[in-house]
Amino acid sequence: MQLFAQSFAPRVLAAFAFVQEGGGTSAPSTIEPTATTATTAPAVVAPDDPAREAMLRIVHALDETAFGQWLREHEVLWNLIAVGSLIALGFVLNLVIRRALSSVVARALDKAKRQRLAGAIVSSKLLVPIAAIVPLLLVSRLVGVLGTAGVINPLVGFNVSNVMAALAILRGMGAVSRFLAVADELYSSRPEVNRPGALRGYRQVAMVALALVGGISAAAIAVGKSPVVFLAALGAAGAILGVVFKDVLFSLVANLMLTANDAIRQGDWVEMKQHGIDGRIAEIKTTAVRVQNADGTVFAVPIARFVQEPYLNYRSKYGSPGRRVRRSVRIDVRSVRALDAQDLARLEAAPGMKGVAERARHAAGSAGAVTNLCVYRAFAERFLAANDAIDTSLPVVVSQQEATASGVPVDVLCFIKPAAAPDLASVEGALLDRISLAADEFGLRLYQAPNDIGPSVAPPTFLQG
Repeated sequence: MQLFAQSFAPRVLAAFAFVQEGGGTSAPSTIEPTATTATTAPAVVAPDDPAREAMLRIVHALDETAFGQWLREHEVLWNLIAVGSLIALGFVLNLVIRRALSSVVARALDKAKRQRLAGAIVSSKLLVPIAAIVPLLLVSRLVGVLGTAGVINPLVGFNVSNVMAALAILRGMGAVSRFLAVADELYSSRPEVNRPGALRGYRQVAMVALALVGGISAAAIAVGKSPVVFLAALGAAGAILGVVFKDVLFSLVANLMLTANDAIRQGDWVEMKQHGIDGRIAEIKTTAVRVQNADGTVFAVPIARFVQEPYLNYRSKYGSPGRRVRRSVRIDVRSVRALDAQDLARLEAAPGMKGVAERARHAAGSAGAVTNLCVYRAFAERFLAANDAIDTSLPVVVSQQEATASGVPVDVLCFIKPAAAPDLASVEGALLDRISLAADEFGLRLYQAPNDIGPSVAPPTFLQG
C-alpha cells in the first residue's frame, strides 16, 4: 500500500495541476512528495467545467502523438484544424438535433391530433433555427476554452467564440420570427377570424423591435463589447433617431392600426382617385402597399396614406379574385326617345335582341314609356351576363346616373374572370368597345365635348326595316 501511494499519488496530483493550469503543450511533470506533504492540509479546488476538462484531456492526448507534436510546430495549421474541427462538430450536431426534433415533434403532434399545428411548423421551418442554437453555443464555448487555455491563439479563440455567439443570437431572432408566423397562421385560420395575416401588423412591429435589440446585441458580442453599452448609446440617441426615422415609425404605427381594424387585406380592391390608384392590393409590406391597377401597372403606396387619406375598399361587397370593371358611357340626352308597342315588337324580332324588350319593360315598370336608353341598358346587362369572360356570380350592373352638362352617364360594373385571358385589359377593352358601338343601334348618340352638336342621329336599326 505504501508503494502504491508513492507511485500513483504523484501522477494524480500532476493531472489535477495540469487541468487547473489550463493545459499545455508538454506532458505534466512529476510532482515529488515532500516531507511536509503528510502534515499540510490540501487546498480546496473547485471542480472544473466538464467541457473544459474534456477538451483539455483530448488536446493532451493529441499532444502525446507524433502527429500532434507536428501540428504544434505549425501554429497556423493547428489553429485552422482545431477551429474547423469544432465547427464541423457543430454542423453534424445541428443535423442530428434537427432530425431528432422533427421526429419527436411530428410524433407528439400526430399523437395529439394537431395536424394544423404540425403543418404550420413544417411550412414555416420553425425547427431549423431552433436546432442551430445549441450547436452554435457549444462551439462558442469550446473555442473559448481552447483560447483561454492557450491551446490555440487567444485572439483567434476570442473572435471565433464571439462570432458563434452572435450567430446564435441571430438564429434565435429567426426562431422568434418563425414562431410568430406560426401563431399568425393558426390565429388567421380560426373560423371566427378567417382572414390571412390577421396578426401581420403586430408581427412586423414586434420583429422591428426584436431586430433592433437583437441586431445591436449580436454586433456588440461579435466585437467583444457589452450589449448594455450599445443599447444605452441607442437610448441616448433615441430622440435623434425618432426625428430621422419619423416616417418609418409612423408607417409602423399605421401598419398596426390597419391590421387591428382589418381595414385592408391582400387581395382587396381599393380606389384612391387622388393618386390614380384603382386596383387590387398585391402585397402589404411594413412601410408600403403594392397595388396592381386594372391596366397592369403597379403602384407602391406608403402605408401611412391609408390612415391619412380617404380611400374606397370594395372588399365588403365584392370578393372576386378577378378584375373589377367600372366604366362610364356618356349618352347625348337629345338622342333619347320613347318607344311604342310596335317599336318594341320590332326590337324583339331583331337578331340577338330576344328578351331585351321584356327586360326593359320590367326595368321601366309603371314609371312610363320605355325609352331607347332603357332598352340600351337592358341590352348591355344581357350582353355582359351572356359573356363567358364575365363572372356572373358577382353583380353585373348597368346603371344610369344624373344627367350633367356632358351627357347622361351610363355606368357599367362587372367582374372579369381571372382566367379569361392572359391580358385582362384587352378583354375589358373589347367589352367596352362593343357596348359603345351598340349605342348607334338603338338610335343613341355618344356625347363628345366641347360643344359638339354633331349630325342628327339615324333611327334605330331595328326600326329601319
